[in-house]
Amino acid sequence: MNRKRVLVAHPYLHPSGGGNVVAAWALQALRDEFEVTLATLGPVDCPALNRNFGTSLTDRDFTIRIAPAGYRLALRALPTRGALMQMSALMRWARALDGREHFDVLFGTQNETDFGRPGIQYVHYPWVYLPRPDAEMLWYHHIPGFLPLYRGLCQTLSGSSNDGLRRNLSLANSEFVVGKIREIHGLESEGVVAEIVYPPVPGSFPETPWAQRRAAVVAVGRMHEIKRWEMAVEVLDLVRRQGLKLGLTLIAAPEQPAYGKRMASLAASRPWFRILSDISRDELAREVASHRYGIHTMENEHFGIAPAELLQAGCIPFVHDSGGPVEIVGGRRELRFSDARDAAAKLATVVQSPALESELRHVLALRRDAYSAEKFTESIRRIVQEYR
Repeated sequence: MNRKRVLVAHPYLHPSGGGNVVAAWALQALRDEFEVTLATLGPVDCPALNRNFGTSLTDRDFTIRIAPAGYRLALRALPTRGALMQMSALMRWARALDGREHFDVLFGTQNETDFGRPGIQYVHYPWVYLPRPDAEMLWYHHIPGFLPLYRGLCQTLSGSSNDGLRRNLSLANSEFVVGKIREIHGLESEGVVAEIVYPPVPGSFPETPWAQRRAAVVAVGRMHEIKRWEMAVEVLDLVRRQGLKLGLTLIAAPEQPAYGKRMASLAASRPWFRILSDISRDELAREVASHRYGIHTMENEHFGIAPAELLQAGCIPFVHDSGGPVEIVGGRRELRFSDARDAAAKLATVVQSPALESELRHVLALRRDAYSAEKFTESIRRIVQEYR
């Protein structure tokens, strides 16, 4: 029996970021039962993916088809990262590949993808949704007429349409994103939203007994201003003023040098605040599992691999009361905050209430399997196998 031929489309498979975790684990999920081809815009470093994401991919697991040089030259000419333009170039490349090779299943792992015929799309946040979250808006987005012009150029390049996006089977990373898909696309009866497939938390974490964990808070994510790590510092400042001598560890992948310097200056004046970067996946797992509490300060995070990692590591995570992280903590009001003062009050309450702390640990432990890599790979294999 011939195996299904699957084309997976992803713009750049870098070894960091939640969207890339999804793409890497989708390749891992499909490699044994399907003949997989990856349509992409740049080279793939499997050892780096494995090191950071806990996968075990090799170049022999799938065929890599990098877009011709003309695509990449056009993208390099852009003055900004141009994520939507990258997706538009990828769509054009995937359609060209499918036109020549006629795959059985087309699977886009970076939001909506118009393949020119029905396929599967994994949506982190609808790219045609307006307005974007404030945290993602940069200065040039506010130039009058810029966004409509830019989006029009992207649509022309990709040859896509909203109708083309709607005919796909859509997977969403959270209930929050399901709501956004319904707002922009509607018509769920036509297959806009199939089911939620939570992103996988890569690797495993040590089962560190609570008594052996540090009475401290840990945060994980990119060193980027949209993560608002200075709020985490403010929260700990407020908590410590109440006499609770908690520490803070920020594990952040370097991204914005200027922002990293600002955070480093905060750490220099606070001996209880430390920043770790460029550590291995195993080191990250041990470090996170050595803490009792976690915090995630980004507003309107689409899903949030980091808060799911905190949950998987056995921490009690406190999250901003918006976006996908609210689902990760089961909607518990004790763990959702609106600002730094609210977060400090809720963290102090839990730290000083052993009964509440024990209850939250029990409730959160029941949610850990939902975000496992095993759960994700089982779901992806089933969906692709059943897709017609």
